[in-house]
Amino acid sequence: MPSPGDSHMSGLGCILSIVAGCFLLLGLIPLLGWLNWLTTLPISLLAALFSYQRMQAAPDDALARLGLIASVLIFAVGAFRLALGGGIL
Repeated sequence: MPSPGDSHMSGLGCILSIVAGCFLLLGLIPLLGWLNWLTTLPISLLAALFSYQRMQAAPDDALARLGLIASVLIFAVGAFRLALGGGIL
């Protein structure tokens, strides 16, 4: 049985996805691609972890599903942006 604090995991995952998305937008600016290494990728992985943990406890939690999908997409776009810039730009 999930503990009462587990319900906050989906909200935390969704909020972290939004934060990672904001850093991704900054990292899309030329010469700021290095920002993705420090902020976007780690935060999106953390958001995916929190959302995935909540989905294991409550598979019908829409907020956890949204956080997981958003964080995976943000991670993919950030990694693609890093690949285009050679990992630095």
